Amino acid sequence: MFALHACRRSKEVAAAVAGDGARALGATQGLLAVLVADELSVPGTNDPAPRGLAAALSVPGPTRVRIAGREAWAARLAVGDRVLGVVAFEGLRREAAAKSRLSRLAKHCAPALARVLAEEAELSALRLSRELLRAVTEGTHDCVYVKDLNLRYVMINSAGAGVFGLVPEDVVGKDDETLFAQDDADEIARRDREVLSSRRTTTYECRSTTSHGTTRFWQSTKGPWYDEEGRLVGLVGISRDVTARRKAEEAQRLLAEVSGILGSSMEYESTLAAMARLLVPSFAEGCTIHVEEAGERYCLAALGRGAAFAEALLGFAPPGRALGFGDLDLGSRRELEGRGIHSLLVVPLVIQGHALGHMTLLGAAPGRFVAEPERALAEELARRAGMAIDRARLYRAVQEASRLKDEFLAVISHELRTPLTAILGWTGILRRDSVPEASRGKALETIERNAQAQARLIEDLMDMTSMIAGTLKLDSVDLDLVHPLTQAVRAMRPIAEAKGIRLEAAFETSGPLPVFGDDVRLRQVIENLLGNALKFTPPGGTVEIGCRRGDKAILWVKDDGVGISPATLPHVFERFRQGDSSSTRSHGGLGLGLSIVRYLVEAHGGAVVAESLGKGLGATFTVELPLRVEKASEVRAVRESSAPRRDDVHVLVVDDALDSRDLVTGIFKSVRPDVTGVHEVAEAVVAMAPKQLRSRQDTGRS
Repeated sequence: MFALHACRRSKEVAAAVAGDGARALGATQGLLAVLVADELSVPGTNDPAPRGLAAALSVPGPTRVRIAGREAWAARLAVGDRVLGVVAFEGLRREAAAKSRLSRLAKHCAPALARVLAEEAELSALRLSRELLRAVTEGTHDCVYVKDLNLRYVMINSAGAGVFGLVPEDVVGKDDETLFAQDDADEIARRDREVLSSRRTTTYECRSTTSHGTTRFWQSTKGPWYDEEGRLVGLVGISRDVTARRKAEEAQRLLAEVSGILGSSMEYESTLAAMARLLVPSFAEGCTIHVEEAGERYCLAALGRGAAFAEALLGFAPPGRALGFGDLDLGSRRELEGRGIHSLLVVPLVIQGHALGHMTLLGAAPGRFVAEPERALAEELARRAGMAIDRARLYRAVQEASRLKDEFLAVISHELRTPLTAILGWTGILRRDSVPEASRGKALETIERNAQAQARLIEDLMDMTSMIAGTLKLDSVDLDLVHPLTQAVRAMRPIAEAKGIRLEAAFETSGPLPVFGDDVRLRQVIENLLGNALKFTPPGGTVEIGCRRGDKAILWVKDDGVGISPATLPHVFERFRQGDSSSTRSHGGLGLGLSIVRYLVEAHGGAVVAESLGKGLGATFTVELPLRVEKASEVRAVRESSAPRRDDVHVLVVDDALDSRDLVTGIFKSVRPDVTGVHEVAEAVVAMAPKQLRSRQDTGRS
């Protein structure tokens, strides 16, 4: 008999039986078929066995069969009750001896075939399990790996090897020290040893950086790996990339902290500096914040990389435009790289379409601030910073308006009380019978002067109220601007002389200055400008008022008084605004005069500007008004005639204010005695009825 112990495949057994068996039996041809799923097939070919062999499966010993019309002997191959297949031979010469040798051959082949079929089944199952394992590990984005007791990789899937930019074959046999940064490799090894020593499965999250500089966050689950005999031979791990989730969580945490900082105070200078301290180094290696105010940009915060040359960054960041490192020109990039900066993102601080400034983030490693989540986070940080600036500025504007209102109320109470004190004081003195005649005249003059001053204050308030409400009307006509100029100079000259100030008129025009305007309101403009100049010019000073004709009618008021500071100059025409608004200020007034001037000038289609070189250097106010094309007008002389006098007219005064009614009644009684004063219309009807009745009786009318 021949040996089958060297065979490892069923096809090898079939070949050996077909060849060596046929020679041993003296047959012309041999064949071995294996029973698989109730069907006979030839090993190695997957061809079905010839018809006729199936009959031998049910017979314990050799039996005669026909194969393709030829005579043959066949015997089934069985181990115990398990039937494995059939062996058959053609051309056996001696029947009795052939049957005996065929039986022995079948008994010899059956165990070998059973062993080989078992090994093939085991290999097939192993191959299937490996294919399933490969399908599972390669079909996931998670990193799946196996390490031995020395923490070297025994297996890793493609996703895991791709983390390092390698294929699985290049990772097998390596440890983490060659794949990760040293500190991260030490931390991974420490946790792996804990799994091996405790023999417990554990899950944790960590941050690691590869040797190539790529940083990711991982959620890793690791457990012990045992062999078939239960011995610990290593560990199995699955690591999931949770970088996107962790960055989103960190972004939300960062936004919450930034919002808390920005909302903690209305002093945005300090809150934005605190925000920059929070961003460095958690989000960027450097951060600068520039803001714009009054047309100028200045650095509000500069931390980390870039702090030493924050002002130089102004040249890299055009206002209102976002840009990254790649948007810079080559020279700018090289300059930044020379300072150790390889990443940059400039985000404008924009509110309602207006750029308030910009935030610049700086990084040492290339490729920072390129990913969309990072850019979106930076833009959201800039948006919140811009809102904080806008909110703080609005708050300051409200506070400033409230302060100005309070100061104005304090000023108006002081300004109204001052003349009222003089009026009440002199009125009390006049009640005494012992007041000399000289003092009486002075008292009346003082009362009149203070009453006029108070009336002017009230008129200014009423004018401003009308201006704010938009109800102030102009009675505009064609007029010569020289006329209100002359009247205003005549009215203000006594005030200038009383203060010892020289008032000079410089009219650089020999002809008229025709304008279309309200004579009274234009005179008010000129008197307010002259009054303002006289108020702030010390005794011995000079106030000049002039006019000239150009493309427009131009008039100016110039003084050599206290001047206007650069900080106050942009606000001189604002309502309630004064250089000194305290109750102890040296100059009176409500701070409405110049505001009224601007309103009236602009209502006439003109413009007014203020100029001053600073404190103590005087000031100049210039008004420009559009010229009116002169039209020839017919002038008709009217002979002056006296007003008609009616001696039979009765005067009736109706006023619900007693003091005003008594005043008007007294004025009329000074020229005629037939005057009646009543409180309301109903009383007027009663008072007039008898007069009308008498008039009808006297004339005979009804």
